[in-house]
Amino acid sequence: MINLRIQRGFSLIELLLAIMILAIGIISIAALFPAGISQQQKAADDIIGNVVAQNALAIIRSRISQDDFGNASEFDNRWSSWLCNPGPTQSEINPWPTVCGDWMWRRPAIVPQDFGTGQGAQYELLQGAIDIFGTQYTGVVPGMSPPLAEFWNQYDYSHYDPIIPNPGIPYNLAKYPPLDTDDPPDGVNDDPNIPRILIFAGERQYPMWSGTDPEERPKAQYYWDCMFRRYQGQILVAVFVYRVVSPEGGGAYTVDTSVLNVPDLPRRINLQSANEASTGSWPNGDTAVDPSLRELLQSENDDPADSNNQWQIPGQWIVDQNGSIHHVKRGRRRSGDANVVLTSKPLELPIFSGGFDDGGTGININWWDKTVPFSNGNGDLMDVVHGYGIVTDIWFIPTEDSNGNTLVPVYAMVQEL
Repeated sequence: MINLRIQRGFSLIELLLAIMILAIGIISIAALFPAGISQQQKAADDIIGNVVAQNALAIIRSRISQDDFGNASEFDNRWSSWLCNPGPTQSEINPWPTVCGDWMWRRPAIVPQDFGTGQGAQYELLQGAIDIFGTQYTGVVPGMSPPLAEFWNQYDYSHYDPIIPNPGIPYNLAKYPPLDTDDPPDGVNDDPNIPRILIFAGERQYPMWSGTDPEERPKAQYYWDCMFRRYQGQILVAVFVYRVVSPEGGGAYTVDTSVLNVPDLPRRINLQSANEASTGSWPNGDTAVDPSLRELLQSENDDPADSNNQWQIPGQWIVDQNGSIHHVKRGRRRSGDANVVLTSKPLELPIFSGGFDDGGTGININWWDKTVPFSNGNGDLMDVVHGYGIVTDIWFIPTEDSNGNTLVPVYAMVQEL
C-alpha cells in the first residue's frame, strides 16, 4: 500500500505576515540606535566638557594674571560711580552698580575672520584669535586694522579722557603706563600702552592645534570662548564649551565676524529689554510668589527659534550677571512648548548694604537689588524701585551662527583667574 503525503509550503499571506512581524521587530531595534548614539554623545560631552574648560583656563592663566587687569575707576569713574563719585547723577549711574573699580562681564576682542588675507600665513594665522585687551582703536598688529571690541559704556562718550582710549577690558595702567610722546611729558594725548595678549583660534579648539600654516588647521571636536569680570577686586573667568556641527562637514571652525560689530560669543541678552527678550527677569512677578520654583513663567510666550531666545533650548548652559551658572533641565525647541525649567532655582546673593531709606550707605554689590538710589537733580539721593529680578542679564552660546553651523552648548564654568 502506497501512502501519498502532500507537501505544503507557506502561503503568500503567511509569508507577508512573517515579513511584517520581522520588520516591526527590526524597526523597533533600529529606533534604539539614534537614541543610543545621542546618549553616547551626551556622555562624552559631560566628561570632555569639563576637561576642555580646565584646559582653556590653563591656557588663559599661562598668558595673563590678576595684575594684568585694571579697575574701572582708572578709566572712567562713572562706570563705578557709586563709590568713586560721591554725588552721582541719574545720567551717570552704572546700570550694574557695584563697588568702585569693579566691572561687569566683558568679552575679549576678536580678530576678524578675514584679517590679513593674502598677506602671508603670519597674519592669516591671527584670524579668529581673541585679543584680550584689544580695543577698537588699536591694531591687532601695529599699523593694521583693529579687532572687534566690546564698547566700554553705552552712555556719553564725551566724558572720556583723551589720554586713554575707550577700552574693551581694563588693563593695569600701573603695569602698562601710557607711552608719552612729549618731552617733557605733558599728560595730554599720551599714546596708550595696551598689552597685546592673543589666544589663537587653534588654541581654542580641542584637540588643540599649534601649527604655523592656517590652511593645515584641522577640524576639532570642541571649541571654547570666554569672558572676564572684576568682582570685589578679583578677576573671574567664565568659559563656555561647545561643539560645532557643520551642514557640509566643513573644516576648522572660526567665528564668522562678517555680520558683527562687537564680539558675539558668548551672546549677551538683557532680559528686561523689550527689544531683546520678552521673558523678563528671573524670577519675575509671577514666580516671586514661590521662590522655590525653578520654572520660568512666561517663557512659553517666547519663540525659541529667535536668536535672542536660544538660551531656552534643552541642556543650555547660562552664566548670569552675578556669576551664577544655570542649566536648562526642560527646554523649549518650538513655540507652544511648556515653560523653561532650570535644574535649580536662581539664588539671591547676601545684601552688602541697604539703601538710603533704611539707614544704609546706598552701596550695593548685588546686581539684582530692586532698590537703586540716584540723584533727583537737586542734590538729594532717592531710592527708586526698578523691579529688578535676581537674574536680569545672561550670557550663553547660541544654537547657530550666521554660516548655518549648529552650535551645541556643552559646558560652562566660572572660576577665579
